[in-house]
Amino acid sequence: MDSHLHHQSQSQGNRPLKPRKKRLARDQLNLLETSFNANQKLKAEHKTELARQLGVPPEQVAIWYQNRRARHKNDAIEHDYMNIQLELGNVLAENIRLEKQVSMLKFELNKVQQMILFGPTSSAATLPSVSGSSDEQANSSSPGNMICNWGDAGNDDIFPVEELYTCLIGSDTQLWPLN
Repeated sequence: MDSHLHHQSQSQGNRPLKPRKKRLARDQLNLLETSFNANQKLKAEHKTELARQLGVPPEQVAIWYQNRRARHKNDAIEHDYMNIQLELGNVLAENIRLEKQVSMLKFELNKVQQMILFGPTSSAATLPSVSGSSDEQANSSSPGNMICNWGDAGNDDIFPVEELYTCLIGSDTQLWPLN
């Protein structure tokens, strides 16, 4: 039995086993965290001083700092990942909004192309109004919400291109100067 105990107390190379390290108490951890938050790099003199204050070997303080830096790096990576995921969600939502807007603009373009092909009198009867669709938009004075009436343009034989353009982009902008 003695040989069995003797064998357990020694490791390879006939060196005695190191005593098992005890877990740090809450106040010891608080001191290490405070020190880490002040400076993430541990200088030799500070390591020795912390080890003396905590009553642990300097190597244990150094290992704790190394582990804490690794944990801090992982937390920063996780935080960055969450921010990227949030930004991705915002970009995807914006992409969906823009796709809907492109679809609506393509529809409006198609209506205008039909007006140009079929003339202003026949298209006014067959196509819906160029104005916006919702009540909230109808109260707005944006160009997309303007109602364009081609029958009031004066001469039904001449297509009112300038008025169509003004209706689509707004009354403040002109495509070419009027004579």
